[in-house]
Amino acid sequence: MKLFNKNNVVISVIFGLSFIIGLIFLIMPFASKKPDGLNKVVEETLSFVKKDDFKPSFYAPMADYNIPGLKQKFDTKRYAGIIGVFVVFGISVFIGYVVKKRINRKI
Repeated sequence: MKLFNKNNVVISVIFGLSFIIGLIFLIMPFASKKPDGLNKVVEETLSFVKKDDFKPSFYAPMADYNIPGLKQKFDTKRYAGIIGVFVVFGISVFIGYVVKKRINRKI
C-alpha cells in the first residue's frame, strides 16, 4: 500500500482548502477594525507621517481587501481572503511542479 497515492492527495487537498475557506467565513467577522501593530507604532512614534506623503511604488490589485468592480453591499474581505488562498495555493503547486521536474531531471 502506497502512502502517497493520488486519491489520498486529492482528498487531502480538497479537505484542506475547504477547511481554510470555512475558517475564513467563520473568523473574518471577528477581525479587529483597529489598525494592526505596525500602523499603531507608526501613528504613535511617527505621528507626523501622513499617508498622503508617500506614493506607492506599485498598486496592489486588491488594496484594503476590496475587490475592484464589486459593489460594497457585502463583506468583500471574505472573498478577497478566498482569492488569496487560491492564489497562494496555485503558486505553491506551480513551485512544487517545477521543483519536482528539476529533481527528476537530475536523477
